[in-house]
Amino acid sequence: MQRYKIDEMNCGHCVGTIEKAIRAIDPVAKVEANLGTKEVRVETTADSGVIVEALKTVGYDSLPL
Repeated sequence: MQRYKIDEMNCGHCVGTIEKAIRAIDPVAKVEANLGTKEVRVETTADSGVIVEALKTVGYDSLPL
């Protein structure tokens, strides 16, 4: 399970955009976003660097935890 801190994530639209970006890399990824902690948990075989770049492409800086 990979975890990312995304400080800019603050609404449902943000969550949808983040989920879409991750699923563009891995369509079967399990993505769980928590707006309270601003943390996203991802169950995937994709490399974390690829996910960080995909999130950056859609406007979100992320910090792997």
